[in-house]
Amino acid sequence: MNLKLYLTLRVALLAFLCLVLASGYVLWQAQREQHQAIGTTLSTMAKQFQIRLSSVQVGFDRVGRFLYWDPLVDSEIAPGFCVRYEDAQGRTVTTSCRGFDPDEPQESAAPVWFAAFYRVAFDPGQETVAPLAWRQRDYGRLVATPDAGSQVARAWHAVRSLMGLTAVTVLALCVLVYFAIDRALRPTREILLGLERLERGDLTARLPAFELIELRRLSTGLNRLATSLEQGVAERTELTRKLVSVQEEERRHLARELHDEFGQCLAAISAAAASVGLTARQQCPELVSEAERLTRITEHMMQMLRGMLQRLRPPGFDELGLIESLRGLVAQWNGRSTRIDLDVNGDFERLPEPVTIGIFRIVQECLTNVAKHADATWVSVRLRRSGDESDDRTAGKVDVIVEDNGRSDAGAMSGASGLGLLGMRERVAALGGQLTLSGADSSRGLVVHALIPVAA
Repeated sequence: MNLKLYLTLRVALLAFLCLVLASGYVLWQAQREQHQAIGTTLSTMAKQFQIRLSSVQVGFDRVGRFLYWDPLVDSEIAPGFCVRYEDAQGRTVTTSCRGFDPDEPQESAAPVWFAAFYRVAFDPGQETVAPLAWRQRDYGRLVATPDAGSQVARAWHAVRSLMGLTAVTVLALCVLVYFAIDRALRPTREILLGLERLERGDLTARLPAFELIELRRLSTGLNRLATSLEQGVAERTELTRKLVSVQEEERRHLARELHDEFGQCLAAISAAAASVGLTARQQCPELVSEAERLTRITEHMMQMLRGMLQRLRPPGFDELGLIESLRGLVAQWNGRSTRIDLDVNGDFERLPEPVTIGIFRIVQECLTNVAKHADATWVSVRLRRSGDESDDRTAGKVDVIVEDNGRSDAGAMSGASGLGLLGMRERVAALGGQLTLSGADSSRGLVVHALIPVAA
């Protein structure tokens, strides 16, 4: 759920709870005021009866007049309830009721649910009793019975205005809170954009210092994290670059040693085997087959040596350059069941040596993986150089795209950790580039895309 909407709903819920509590207090206060009004009325009427009794006893009034319901007393009855007089024996002597005031609210104006709730919660219509006594003699009592419908109507009238005003207030409060939260959370958009940049590998992303203390702390923490990641990635990249450089230097040295030492030895053995075969034909024909077998073994070892030298350091790489070496590599693989197309667009003659070696190794590894795992019949190798191609050798970028129609799964290959893919990732990372694996346009195949900045 949206955080702004979530907080606004929480505020609305709290406001509704406050409304319920306030409405309950208003209803309790209204019920209390009605009881107080009835008690006051009965108290006034009791005093008037006592005055009448004193008048009768001193002779200022006729005896027995007290037993009649006097209009003066009747005028004290408030609208909406009845008062009855009971004598000392509990017999009802007389009763007087006043109907509803036309200006007073009626029970029909209150909703059914409110009337039902009010009757359950407050039990309206309860009787109030006021005893009548004069000079230690019990003359009975006054009993007031309020009309339950009148009490419900008065309570609804009291709470209705409160509910209407509170509803408008809560609505206005929710709108104001929503916009206030929206304004306060605007910096989170910048935080999300910064996190997305970090996710894409842009470790130079930094967040500004925000006004809110919590967001400022979050910004500071993310900036420290980005700085630490940037430093760690830079150190790892530098270490990988040095390892790749050492690896290439070791391969160059090993290829030179194999070519100069092991190759010369094999050439000498081959010459010796040919001489032995020639001598055997003249002097000992039984040794001719052994000499031929030795020659075949030597030729096989020479072929293996050529393959090892090709993987370690292509012959003539330093003299012929990247493109000619790639053509030779493609020609070597084209002799098999897979057709390989090489498409070059741009100037690749003035690239730095680490970039040149990295491109060659990436293409070499891709072709090796296709031959071993993809079972493809067609491979496309495309090289594109974009940007400035002037004498400034640190400008532009190189796109290396190798696509095949084999049975490779891009999703599975992306999470694979084989030595081949790991080596390509390390090389691309050492050059400061990006390596992505995706599915081909057709239903089968894999696309390996390496984007290498020449600035590496």
